[in-house]
Amino acid sequence: MCRQFLIFILCLLTHKAIAGDNKKQEVDSILTKAREFHVAVEVVPQLQSALKGLELANKLNYDEGQAKAHFWAADALLNIGLFKEAFKHLTNIETTKYYAEKTVVQSETHRLKGRAYFSLGLYQQAIQELHFQLACVKKLEGETQKKSYIYAFADLGSIYERLNKPDSLLKYINLQLDSLKGLNERENASLYVDLYASLGSFYTKKGDLAKAQYYLDKSMALVEKYKVPVFFNTMTYFANLEQAKGNYKKAVTFLEKSLTNMKKVGNRDAVRRKYKSLAYFYRFYNLGSQKADEYDHAYSRLNDSLEKENKLVMDAVMNQLKISKDKEATAKVSKSVTVSVIILLVLIVVTAFFLWRVRHNRKLLGEKEEALHETESLNRELIEQIGENKFNNLIDLAKSNNPEFLILFTELYPQFIQSLKTLDPNIRTTELEFCAMAFLNFSTKNIAEYTYVTVRAVQVRKNRLRKKFDIPSEVDFNAWMRGLSENGQLII
Repeated sequence: MCRQFLIFILCLLTHKAIAGDNKKQEVDSILTKAREFHVAVEVVPQLQSALKGLELANKLNYDEGQAKAHFWAADALLNIGLFKEAFKHLTNIETTKYYAEKTVVQSETHRLKGRAYFSLGLYQQAIQELHFQLACVKKLEGETQKKSYIYAFADLGSIYERLNKPDSLLKYINLQLDSLKGLNERENASLYVDLYASLGSFYTKKGDLAKAQYYLDKSMALVEKYKVPVFFNTMTYFANLEQAKGNYKKAVTFLEKSLTNMKKVGNRDAVRRKYKSLAYFYRFYNLGSQKADEYDHAYSRLNDSLEKENKLVMDAVMNQLKISKDKEATAKVSKSVTVSVIILLVLIVVTAFFLWRVRHNRKLLGEKEEALHETESLNRELIEQIGENKFNNLIDLAKSNNPEFLILFTELYPQFIQSLKTLDPNIRTTELEFCAMAFLNFSTKNIAEYTYVTVRAVQVRKNRLRKKFDIPSEVDFNAWMRGLSENGQLII
């Protein structure tokens, strides 16, 4: 009888172990789908799969599944700008044993953090995370190590390009090329294409047009040799090179080839931006107002469509997060807690929030009305000075963070730019753009929105400029900027 009982217990434990393994395989399968959705750039299904896998992994206490689920959830959330939620998942990855044991997971987690800080405009923190990643990459081996180096160097190059440090940018482009050595050229042709194109763009900006031509030709040769499907950056950089040479008709031809490739690979957001650039290019260089209008209309149609799609994606993501949080709350709340207590707490919170919201909205409404009157008055003055079409175009360029914004602004307000350069002969382009937005009376929130940084980052930049130009704290920053050109003459 005792022997039969022991056999029964052994069978029961074996059955539970098999069932547990099957459930873990289910988690792995779900997270494999999350990875596939990541490759296909389908954010909502990726997040849904990651959260579904996380829920099951938590029930099983499956450490590896928890780490991977948090990773794919964080990646999806970063791609749509929900940084607070993303950082929660990144922090949870670091609590797992899988993270402690797998160097590649540590490396990729630091890379995601670096991406997040870069998107927030926190460049020093981003650089720090990427150097943490590089320390991890040293412990990897083979092709995994080489490709990890390439991605880390690429991210660092992007940061230094944003910081307008060309020497550092060139350093990291060359480090990427060094890391590619030894890898199969055909299998990594896309990386070579992008790197040679980046070198071409770099030398165009430096004014070394011969070198720029050399590297762009190398990039295009690889496109043709290996039938690389994505090459719109190469075409755009060819356009920049021809623009630098003064060959505007040839430049616009390359821009249109870039647009064609964007459409073919399905990068609709890039297509939207290219429509705007082409409309401006045709109009600015007098290459045809009809074509400019066509691209403007195409931009408007696609922009409206993408905004609707982005709203649907965001709504779906927020709904998924709400569902996930509700499940977590349900799992944590004891069964002994009654529904009436929950309802009461919710009612109290909602009521308090409603009362606060009403008072807050009244205050904001008053502030916005006052700011609106001031902005409308200033805009009327500016429109009278330079004409409504050019002014509206200038505002559109600022809102889309288009590099052509500063070019047009300098054309319209040369005295203001000259005044800034007189105060600081070494003033950076990014500072000129920032001051130009202040001159146009953009609020701190607007500048943060249009330049894709946090409100805090904008406030820090204002404080630095106050110190640089000795602007008293009691003086309105935007008003001080506008005062620089009160005695200047416009050149239209």
